[in-house]
Amino acid sequence: MPEMLMRRFVLAPVLLLATAALSAQAPKWTTGGCDGNDRNTPNDWLFGHQEQVCELRRTVLPLVSGQIAVRGTNGGIEVTGEDRNDVALEVRLVAYGSSPAEAEKVMREVKIATAGTIHDEGPRSSGWLFRSGYSASYRLRVPRHLSAELHTANGGVDINHVEGVLNAVTTNGGLSLKDLAGDVHARTVNGGVHVNLTGDTWRGAGLSAQSVNGGISVTAPDHYSAHVVAKTVNGGISVDFPVTMHGNMKHNLDTNLGQGGPNIHLQTVNGGVSIARN
Repeated sequence: MPEMLMRRFVLAPVLLLATAALSAQAPKWTTGGCDGNDRNTPNDWLFGHQEQVCELRRTVLPLVSGQIAVRGTNGGIEVTGEDRNDVALEVRLVAYGSSPAEAEKVMREVKIATAGTIHDEGPRSSGWLFRSGYSASYRLRVPRHLSAELHTANGGVDINHVEGVLNAVTTNGGLSLKDLAGDVHARTVNGGVHVNLTGDTWRGAGLSAQSVNGGISVTAPDHYSAHVVAKTVNGGISVDFPVTMHGNMKHNLDTNLGQGGPNIHLQTVNGGVSIARN
């Protein structure tokens, strides 16, 4: 019996230390009102007849192993690279309901998980034409060099000033890719793609941008060099650069800009592809 009492006495401080460690890792959130200027909130036409409440939640997270992952359902994702070592996260939440009280109730039930993949957890949309529900749009300010996995169903994905292994996927929304480098893959089903290339050439393995229903537009400096492969099924291809090629480039283009370089792969089914000087 004395031995059992001693074991209990020794284990208790260990449990207290573990609880304290978990509490220290939980992010500290600040909340505030919305400015009404978020272009990434989807389906406002669908929820427009409902009562709405909006809230901004902000926190700062450590960058673990040089990687971030974000998964959304209704809302866009915007990632901007800066000279920093951590991740500043802002989530814009819009809750809907048939009354202000119902919308507030939905808002209170929404949680943002940050361990592993950043994502929202809350009540699913319910009722005919979504009588209640919510959207969550993510904005992240991150180090310029990192790996990212970004997925959303209904919303656009914007990535700016980042270099690394980047994968971005959306179902219903456009893609905006600006001043990127590394190994980048971006895909949308219903939405257009805009790519802004900077510098003299692509730095890294290359870029692949794809859409099923939407056009792809690319802008690049006059002196840009790359190997470009562009394909479309129902749409044309236009290039505002001197290129050398054989055959008809109406639906397929495989050529070098300038001195050539890493691959820039552009592909859509229903839409055109344009490559212009910026």
